[in-house]
Amino acid sequence: MPSETPARRRRIVQLLVTGAVCVFAAGQFRAADPRPWGAAAAWAVGTALLVGPPAWLARDRLPPDRYETLASVAAGAAVLVAIVWLGVALAFAPSLFPYGPGFAAGVASGVLLALLAERTVVPERMRGAGL
Repeated sequence: MPSETPARRRRIVQLLVTGAVCVFAAGQFRAADPRPWGAAAAWAVGTALLVGPPAWLARDRLPPDRYETLASVAAGAAVLVAIVWLGVALAFAPSLFPYGPGFAAGVASGVLLALLAERTVVPERMRGAGL
């Protein structure tokens, strides 16, 4: 039977990094004057809708080891898309560069909302509905 220590360490590191991003986003949001509530809410809803359903379906349909592999691939793809989007936005259209306190707080809260729903409510409802 393989050891659970590497998986536990990886989970702790993931939680620490996610917590650091959330603290950073909250600090930026708190320091903004005026606070961009509308932008944060829009990014939170958009991110939750973009991240949530695929995560819920994957968690419900895939075995845990395959789910972790797919999550790593999705995170890598998201980083690549963000880098390309940033490069294009900075080179050609600065208005495409959405970074700011509302963006950071909205994306962080949207991801947390999707993960919380995935871990608590949604998989049971989906299994019961026969999806």
